[in-house]
Amino acid sequence: MDPVVQMTLMLAVLLLLGALGEFIFSRTGIPDMIWLVAAGIVAGPVFKMIKPEVLTPALPFFGALALIIILLGGGLKFRIADVADAAPRALELGLAGFFFSVFATCLYALVLIEFNIMRPAPLEILIMGGAIIGGTSSMVVIPTMAGGMVDQRVARLLEVESCSTDALCVVVTIVMIEIILLGKVHAAYPFLALAKAAGFGMGIGAVGGLIYLPFMPHLKGKGHAYTVLIAWFLIVYSVVTLTGGNGALGVLVCALLIGNASDLLPKLYERIESSEFRNDESAMIIHSQLTFFVKTFFFFLIGLLFPTELKFIIIGAGLAVVLVIARIPSVLLSLWRGGFTPQQQKLVMVSIPRGLAAGVLSTLPLYSGVPNMENLAPVIFSTIVFSILIFAGGFAILNRRSASG
Repeated sequence: MDPVVQMTLMLAVLLLLGALGEFIFSRTGIPDMIWLVAAGIVAGPVFKMIKPEVLTPALPFFGALALIIILLGGGLKFRIADVADAAPRALELGLAGFFFSVFATCLYALVLIEFNIMRPAPLEILIMGGAIIGGTSSMVVIPTMAGGMVDQRVARLLEVESCSTDALCVVVTIVMIEIILLGKVHAAYPFLALAKAAGFGMGIGAVGGLIYLPFMPHLKGKGHAYTVLIAWFLIVYSVVTLTGGNGALGVLVCALLIGNASDLLPKLYERIESSEFRNDESAMIIHSQLTFFVKTFFFFLIGLLFPTELKFIIIGAGLAVVLVIARIPSVLLSLWRGGFTPQQQKLVMVSIPRGLAAGVLSTLPLYSGVPNMENLAPVIFSTIVFSILIFAGGFAILNRRSASG
């Protein structure tokens, strides 16, 4: 078949599969990500219709673009009061979840080394691997929470957690790479790097939101309103990243300010009409379609990059199970005396999906010159797929029980 026709038909099937998946999700509670990841595995590793090597160079760009679009949509819909209420416990969950994930990953690797399944590696390498896979994915969590019948307090908790751990994974991974390559860094460096990433991200994001606010009434109802909006968020993400901040936090804070402008500004200035600062409806319709495209290709891409070697598949599956087990103590500690039902706690426990951020980070050690990192990315992508499947299956079962109960 002609390659152009083949790609066109594949694109059509993928979009229809995404639409069908959303329909099934709305009726059964089974997340659409399952079918899209499966389609990627069939098109890539099974029938080899698309070679993963062709897509690998585009991962950082697509990952950044997808992150911006998903966080933009979520931030515009979030209420600042809800986020502020969820933030303390979500940050506690994120920190505890990251720590237990890294610890469990190191133990798992030591077991593999003991049985000669994995080559020996220093502790710094093991911690780096744990940091890469240590945080949940906002690109998986936010769309799923938006489409499922989830209690808003639980949804905000998981959404804020997934956004906060992104910075933690990036900073700790980069610090560990520098320790491996340079031998040592200043003891305060990791904490300063994390503070810089979070501070610059939130600070520049807030400034970006404040700069955009005066233009909202003039753009409302205009045909290019969404074009300007998405362009502005691309700029905010780029500026935050160039200054060493965390782009995800920058986008989220900027979106929160813009999305809550209609509530906040009239309280500060009585003459302001709240309707002038509400999200443009036509822009939100365009954004929902763009989110659908990005989400569809995101899960398909994850499936395409699934490894073909059985050893990597098994190691990744085992690591995904280890991450679920490591999630249990972090959830029990973080949600203690929080008023969460056992059903809600179980939902938080299975919310372990890793995403494209972990995939992008898995390629960083090899590109940075860390030795013997050729097999890291396949294991990470195997773990990503199995963590998404565990999350999707657990979410569907628990959601169905909540609906029937």
